[in-house]
Amino acid sequence: MLEVLNVLNTHLSEHLGLNYEFGQMSDSPPNYPYWVGDYAETEGLTEDGVENQTIILNGFARGKFIDLETQKEKIKEYFKFGKTDLVSVNLPNGVTSKVVVNIWFSDSINIPDDNMDLKRCQIHLITKIWKGYE
Repeated sequence: MLEVLNVLNTHLSEHLGLNYEFGQMSDSPPNYPYWVGDYAETEGLTEDGVENQTIILNGFARGKFIDLETQKEKIKEYFKFGKTDLVSVNLPNGVTSKVVVNIWFSDSINIPDDNMDLKRCQIHLITKIWKGYE
């Protein structure tokens, strides 16, 4: 899963220029809008060696909702047809292995909040990982 998290950080932070962190935002106070990632492992390893996870991106903004909606659309368009990365991984035995990571947009939802100034949405990205390719 670390491969997916590293690839996702590169795509969101570097390629899209978004304010993103995994787990929770460490900046205090945070710079809005920002995105926090988490994941759910939806299936076990399949016979073809694929691992599946769902990335959950929670976006937060203050003030106008359009700032968050603009970034949500940017993420949707970026991952609409999927992004595939080939990553080298150093295994504990000193061997280098290859991992193929594929990430694509699944769905999104706006989430109401009791704090009328805080805007929130959630995006789901589907991932597939193939490990062990040389």
